[in-house]
Amino acid sequence: MDLQTFDLTDFDEYVRKNPFMDYNHIRIVEISTDKSLVQMKVIHSGLNLNGAVHGGLLYTLADCVAGITARTDGRNYVTQSAHINFLRNVSEGVLSATGEIIKRGNSIAVVHVQIRNELGTLLSDASVDLFCTQRTI
Repeated sequence: MDLQTFDLTDFDEYVRKNPFMDYNHIRIVEISTDKSLVQMKVIHSGLNLNGAVHGGLLYTLADCVAGITARTDGRNYVTQSAHINFLRNVSEGVLSATGEIIKRGNSIAVVHVQIRNELGTLLSDASVDLFCTQRTI
């Protein structure tokens, strides 16, 4: 399948309307048909009491990349459910989250998400189900 590459400026409005991404320092790096990549630099305010990235922030990163990935079909989605496995953790560096459509239906998209550190170590693996708020017939 030939992947169409999307211009990141196509998502400028999405980012403007999503101050939560800015607040968490999450930026879109790459978008193509049914795939996307976002990154965030770990900062002190994103750490838990043990000095590692807060699990809620890892979930946020997974949720953001899943939503962006689902929207590559031009429709709007909201998260319906998610399951995330926290496998390892870090306290510094840049985290990369990739999202890839596993199944796209008329009203539900399932996105597989992996979060890795700069060394490529898998930190989290997730499945996110998103509900399309603009159904097609």
